[in-house]
Amino acid sequence: MQTRNIGIIAHIDAGKTTVSERFLYYSGREYRMGEVHEGNATMDWLEEEQERGITITSAATTFEWAGTRFNLIDTPGHVDFTAEVERSLRVLDGAVGVFCGVAGVEAQSETVWRQADKYGVPRIAFVNKLDRVGSDYFRVLEEIATEFDCTCLPLVVPVGLEAEFRAIVDLVEMKQLAFDEESLGSKVVEQPIDEEVRETVEMYRELLLDAVSNRSDEVMELALEGRDVPSDLLRRVIREGTLARDWIPVLGGSAFKNKGVQPLLDAVVAYLPDPADLPAIIGHDLRSGEELARELDPSAPLAALVFKVQIDTHGEIYYLRVYSGKLSKGQAILTARTGKKERIGNLYRMHAGQREQLETATAGDIVSVTGLRFSATGDTLCDQGQPILLENVTFPETVISMAIEPRSTGDRDKLLGLLERLTKEDPTFAFHTSEETGQFIISGMGELHLEVIKNRLLRDFKVDAKVGKPQVSFRQTLAAGVRKSASFERELGGKEHAGAVDLEATVDPNLAGTEVEWIEAGEVPSAWRPTIEDAVQGCLSSGSFGFPYVQLKIGLRVPPPTPQTTELGITMAIRECFDAIEAAATPVLLEPVMRVTVSTPEEYFGAINQDLIRRRATIGGVEPRAGGVREIEGTVPLMEMFGYTTTLRSLSQGRAGMSMEPIGFQAAPEEVASRYRF
Repeated sequence: MQTRNIGIIAHIDAGKTTVSERFLYYSGREYRMGEVHEGNATMDWLEEEQERGITITSAATTFEWAGTRFNLIDTPGHVDFTAEVERSLRVLDGAVGVFCGVAGVEAQSETVWRQADKYGVPRIAFVNKLDRVGSDYFRVLEEIATEFDCTCLPLVVPVGLEAEFRAIVDLVEMKQLAFDEESLGSKVVEQPIDEEVRETVEMYRELLLDAVSNRSDEVMELALEGRDVPSDLLRRVIREGTLARDWIPVLGGSAFKNKGVQPLLDAVVAYLPDPADLPAIIGHDLRSGEELARELDPSAPLAALVFKVQIDTHGEIYYLRVYSGKLSKGQAILTARTGKKERIGNLYRMHAGQREQLETATAGDIVSVTGLRFSATGDTLCDQGQPILLENVTFPETVISMAIEPRSTGDRDKLLGLLERLTKEDPTFAFHTSEETGQFIISGMGELHLEVIKNRLLRDFKVDAKVGKPQVSFRQTLAAGVRKSASFERELGGKEHAGAVDLEATVDPNLAGTEVEWIEAGEVPSAWRPTIEDAVQGCLSSGSFGFPYVQLKIGLRVPPPTPQTTELGITMAIRECFDAIEAAATPVLLEPVMRVTVSTPEEYFGAINQDLIRRRATIGGVEPRAGGVREIEGTVPLMEMFGYTTTLRSLSQGRAGMSMEPIGFQAAPEEVASRYRF
């Protein structure tokens, strides 16, 4: 049986989960259609998701269609949970990009598209909500092609506009397909092509043949001779171009109204890759660092990637993509990063929150396991005798924090354990203990992200704690590079300690964090070096503003030691030297900045635009959209955007929408910096 490992990606509210629910219903995996607005969607199975009506965590499921097994991941559309999209796309072979037929390409559409580009994932596009007022299939086609600089290959033409949308014409088979309402769209009815769309259909059929002819001499020859091009030949060439990412096949429909979903399923089978279509996975030898290739072969050594960890009150479950070899219940394996041996507990095929027990998984499968103790997101599970390290998943830095304080010692121990488990589950979640207050400081990607984590701790895990308001996670850098030297000589604990050091700080705006490089090491004992490096990193972790440094390279020079030089003496000299650097080169407070997109009806544009400017927004552009809507794009400091969703709702009577994503840091103005300067 062939396999399709696919994800559904889109901007929030484009209809991803509704499409997933129809997949499950028409394939026979579910006997009813779950609905997001009713809070009973199969794929939004967490209580938090059902209450909010949005996808928060990527949910995996398995079903069969047309003799093909689908491993499907429904990903979130909200920017706070973009890490869920990132780690899903890392292990998927193909994706379906869902676009709203009214709103078209939106801000988060661009984000997930870039993520798919990063991992070279072939895609199909589905223009959804064609029954809605203001929907326009052909306009969205143009937007996709323009915004993503790609070639769109429309495979259907809709019949009827907006509320009159009633069918689609399949341009490959040249058949009109309607979807019987009494059977909830399960029965697909072939019809003669309506005369009202025949001219449009013939035009787009010609465009399809022209595009495919450029790739296939056989199709070109048939087209030039005026002969029919067999549909199986057309599908084969479309598939080749899709896998090569030469074009994006585009279909359309209305998932909510049960129209156009089965042709989308057929297109996934026809045009997106089977694991066998893809090249061997590349990793590195743990000993030599040389590249290793692992073919999709059940008899090859095991190579699997942990792309997601999920915790609940019963324990932890690890989601894996098996790239080569076999994985069996009870099998002994190796975690490449830690070098620790593990043993697989139970092995499952997932269906959202439900589990189907398996005995064995083979290359190409996406499954989940229990029983791992030393593994986390991004880890490679491999054969103990032939280890391999696969490329990890990278995630953005946290930008927002809040304090959480347990009410008792018992709750503190419980909370600490839960926070440690949550960091395994969510790579964009972090925590530390405040040295000043003793509170736990939790950090994440946005207000909603922290709100969800707070609710899980207090409601799901029953932690008794007080929670503070969200705070911005600032960073700092230096205004200019500087080089300083310092020496230390003092008696401590009845022993003479001495040390000298030279530090050269260089500002690099393109550097996300910090780097420490040895330039001269004199004759420093190798055993001292980790402690010396840790001392430099300690200075960088909390500067004069109390926030970590970024965009800074430190060149480290240690002169030849004297008989009085000690490890402690050098680390103390580092601290004094860093103080001198901060005194000589003014520290600069950096605040996180968000890219913001607001879509608003024309009548509310003025008030919303003025409110954004008041929040220190830099407006990058204002574009007209369909239906009398204007789209404002710009950048705004995160600290100015707390509670903005509520304000926007008030300013527009609930009719405007917005999205945000972090894009980096910028220097904070003096009135902000003065509040944090020691």
